[in-house]
Amino acid sequence: MSDIIEFTVTGMTCNGCAGKVRGALENTDGVAGAEVDHATGIVSVRPDGSVPAGDLEFALDEAVESVGYTVASS
Repeated sequence: MSDIIEFTVTGMTCNGCAGKVRGALENTDGVAGAEVDHATGIVSVRPDGSVPAGDLEFALDEAVESVGYTVASS
């Protein structure tokens, strides 16, 4: 089992925003699941172990940006 990846996303204001981010992350290769809290901006991603960590972190940044939000920290 792989370690959880946590980071902060800025710009989310409602559950709809969180749903967009969660959907984008869960459609990313190497992701088994994601939890998104729009109030705090904290995102937790559970990798499935099929993608190297460095490649996955880059893909997660791109997934978040593809739906209009920004990764603030990881």
